[in-house]
Amino acid sequence: MSPQITFKSTQPRAPAPGEALTDSAGKPIPPAPTLAQVVLPEYRPSHGKPPDRLPAPPYGLSDLGAAAALRVIGPEREAWLQGMQTADVSATPMGGALAALFLGGKGRLVAEALVWRYPDELIISTLPECLDALHDHLDKLLIMEDCELSRAQGLHRLRFAPGTAPLGRFEEVTGSLQPLGLELLVPAERAPELIAALPPADPAAVERWRVALGVPAWGSELDEETTPVDAGLDRQISFGKGCYVGQEVVAMATYRGRVAWNLVRLQIPGGLPAPGARLDPSRPAQGKRGRVTSATEVGDVSVLLGYVHKELIVPGSEIALEDGRAATVLGLPYGSLPGAGVCA
Repeated sequence: MSPQITFKSTQPRAPAPGEALTDSAGKPIPPAPTLAQVVLPEYRPSHGKPPDRLPAPPYGLSDLGAAAALRVIGPEREAWLQGMQTADVSATPMGGALAALFLGGKGRLVAEALVWRYPDELIISTLPECLDALHDHLDKLLIMEDCELSRAQGLHRLRFAPGTAPLGRFEEVTGSLQPLGLELLVPAERAPELIAALPPADPAAVERWRVALGVPAWGSELDEETTPVDAGLDRQISFGKGCYVGQEVVAMATYRGRVAWNLVRLQIPGGLPAPGARLDPSRPAQGKRGRVTSATEVGDVSVLLGYVHKELIVPGSEIALEDGRAATVLGLPYGSLPGAGVCA
């Protein structure tokens, strides 16, 4: 009899062919959404209220270019990657992906990514500007595990912003539904067909929608100094899967409230403030903290994202802008709750 290998619930093993997929809590995993079936979800903020004005949602395909991606293969790939990032790998549908955060030991961001699950491999797609740092970070953490890490070549990233009716085509193309649409990772040779078949999304409309929903972006709200709790990224964190790099810092900040600044959604009447405008100018700003990080104008209202001191995250709080106007806090970013839902 061959020796039996037992995996802890927090250390997923690669599933056998045809095996029903369950997450680390034993719950069945729904299949990955398809390009044919996806529709625009209703927007309901997780905290506070929506802006008084919402822009028209974008529609169509965004060509995100050649994928900046890493490939993980080997029998222990899922157990290893489970401890390297914040999402629950075992909850990822086959052919789909979950949004994940890769953190350093101090709980700060190395990269945002999507972790894609396939029968024989995991693919980590990220932004091109984060790929080198992420590769170096993970390479140092791959020591004795029976898996291999390499650059993934020949893949292309697309994002489809759906309408209210299903597309009804490309049933075989699966993806990951994220706040700005259905994220797709396809072979490079397949991308031209999809780009030719679907209308292009307007980049300006995508950006207006991002800001109005309150979705943080790398380079605007996020960088290597950001922690997930500061930026309201708890929707990308599994609080039940077990240990991962940076978990202790995230847990302390979540359950003990040890963060001083938080990203919030705000609105002001009138036109856009100056880029990087000070919020609460009586308090010293610290880099992105205490400043407007993104803004979009919708009719007679401007919707903003910005970092404010923790006592000002309560919806309805008014915060002075350096131009003399008062911005009203709408709530935390997309999918975020105070204390990741453990307190109100």
